[in-house]
Amino acid sequence: MDYQIQEGRFALPEGFQDRSVNIFALNGSGPASLSITISRDDTLPGEDISAYLERQLKLMASKLRGYTVLDKKSAALNADQPLQGLQISAYHIVEKRPIHQRQAAFIIAPARVLVFSATSQLDFTTAQDAQWNELLASFVLNSPTLEQE
Repeated sequence: MDYQIQEGRFALPEGFQDRSVNIFALNGSGPASLSITISRDDTLPGEDISAYLERQLKLMASKLRGYTVLDKKSAALNADQPLQGLQISAYHIVEKRPIHQRQAAFIIAPARVLVFSATSQLDFTTAQDAQWNELLASFVLNSPTLEQE
């Protein structure tokens, strides 16, 4: 299978699955810096997006000190042809400081999940909230989609 990344493309050997993580950091390294991460995962057999997210939340709570979910709500990926998912807002403690995180998860193909995360050392600003919503709304899913399979 031909596989494309930002820097180029290559032939991926048969049987391999994309487990890559994309990390995007806002310029600057101060405490107000913001990063966005896009990762890929699999659901367990028969697991819907709600069960997947609950399983991930339990895992994060066991690994991250002071992990606290502030909000959980529905989310949409792509403004024109929305794909429904779930979003959480949470924080955890690192070196006595809160790390704020927002995550949105979407099942993009059978048993395949795409997870968007935004992480900041400070509370998210109104401008960052708008950027987050624009990011999710602007995403266009490549084929195959759930409807095509």
